[in-house]
Amino acid sequence: MTDQPVRILVIAMGGTIAMRQRDGWGSILEDGADELIASTVLPAGVVVEQQDLTLKPSASVTLTDVAALCRTIERSEAEGIAGIVVTHGTDTLEETAFALGLMWRGKIPVVVTGAMRSADRIGADGPANLANAILVASHAQARRYGVLVVFGDEIHAGPLVRKVHSGRPHAFSSEPYGPLGHVTEDVVRFEMASLLELPHLTLGDRIPVVPILQAGLDLEPEAIRLFEAPEIDAIVISGVGGGHVSARAAQALERLARLKPVVMTSRVGMGPTLKNTYAYEGGDIDLGKRGILNGGRWRPTQARILLQLLIRQGKRLERLPV
Repeated sequence: MTDQPVRILVIAMGGTIAMRQRDGWGSILEDGADELIASTVLPAGVVVEQQDLTLKPSASVTLTDVAALCRTIERSEAEGIAGIVVTHGTDTLEETAFALGLMWRGKIPVVVTGAMRSADRIGADGPANLANAILVASHAQARRYGVLVVFGDEIHAGPLVRKVHSGRPHAFSSEPYGPLGHVTEDVVRFEMASLLELPHLTLGDRIPVVPILQAGLDLEPEAIRLFEAPEIDAIVISGVGGGHVSARAAQALERLARLKPVVMTSRVGMGPTLKNTYAYEGGDIDLGKRGILNGGRWRPTQARILLQLLIRQGKRLERLPV
């Protein structure tokens, strides 16, 4: 028996995501929900339905429109829709998200998204935002948060989000609170929900020796081989970018990983260590195949402490709690 596909309804309300430039006069509304869905890549296991509610620039959206949207969502939930995506102009997106959060009390995820660049501009962000919004709306954990805004790979709480830039693609923020999560490598991650979900670990009499090695240009295999010394229990690599090293360094790390735990993290400071993106020698996919453990959301210093405590549990390390 196969799982039933998740039914997602995309409700179009206009905005830049539905606009195209015409005759040198700037962007005007042209696309409805059908065209928007055709422009993006749909995730597996999802059936997307569509409805045009009111196609207008968001400066012209009214509370009456939001009330009509709320009624549409309520009817859709009663008809078995599992999640809602609302495409909307960015100028008043935050107000619609807030008002909708006050009016709607259903149980299915509702995700509002849009675009900063019209559909026919180079680097149009609408298709990616829409694809991510559909992913989030189909995610079971999204039910916990009410109305969400998905924009620029970030997942924001509707009541907290605001537009912070008039032109850049990453135009929304929920500072000082921060996003609830992100969409990375087509995976929905609600990091804020799991920040405090830590394993209970204890430290014995001896503190394991776990150094941190900083990657960069010309990371020498000879330097990596120094960590084969038996007094070193494990090692954390602070990799470049999403957690990467050179091809020569990857070969040395593979040899080291046969002797002791080797954990790859990212030196960047924001975003997780990648694991399903780059297959070149020294990329995240390649390193995983070589037995290098993925550091997930942990910074190098955090991964080091985790390793020190996990090693004292006496268990074989196959993955970090991420």
